Amino acid sequence: MAGGYLVPAALVVIVLACAAVAGIVRRLVRVSLLLTLPIAISVILVSALTRPGETVLLVLGPFDITLEGIDFAGQTLVRLFAISTAIGLFTLTTDPRAFLFDLERRGLSPRFAFAVAATIEAVPSMAIRAGVIAAAQRSRGLDTEGSLRARLRGVLPLVGPVLLSSLAEVEARSLALEVRAFGRPGRRHLLWWPPDRPLERVARWLLVAALAGLVAARVLDAWPPIP
Repeated sequence: MAGGYLVPAALVVIVLACAAVAGIVRRLVRVSLLLTLPIAISVILVSALTRPGETVLLVLGPFDITLEGIDFAGQTLVRLFAISTAIGLFTLTTDPRAFLFDLERRGLSPRFAFAVAATIEAVPSMAIRAGVIAAAQRSRGLDTEGSLRARLRGVLPLVGPVLLSSLAEVEARSLALEVRAFGRPGRRHLLWWPPDRPLERVARWLLVAALAGLVAARVLDAWPPIP
């Protein structure tokens, strides 16, 4: 919502400072770069080659690379990295089950809460499963650590087992939940939920108020231009 470079960069610094307190700076930066890289490449290409502008920096055939396009791509990349680091910090420091219980405590439907938790756990669980299957394939003679061509050739034997095992896990989890009366109508009685400290509640509401004020300022065109 803020736009520019300074505010998103400041948010990245704050998130990295929080990650330093948690001791996960390297993991967070690596995960954020991997998540941002595919979108960043497309943003750079689309913005630099197709966005109109007055200051032409380079001409590549029918495309004019303008300063305005490069500036738009840079602002978008900073925002994407701010978003990816914030989401990465949340997923790396939050227990999905505790998050699930807290959502249910606040009145969210158990089915929807389970869908949220399953989404958060999907990527890490698939990565672990892919590592186990890759080790099993290597024990059977599959070359997955040689040249780039060999690694690409070794990807296909991994895709099928990873997807099939993921589907089998979903079915097994669904049956286990139904045995435990997961689909029973009515509100469930939770025996435990994560503590919500007063300082955390105050910080959370301050963040919500700041976001609401920023949205109102942008709608009313009262937000000052920040580079």
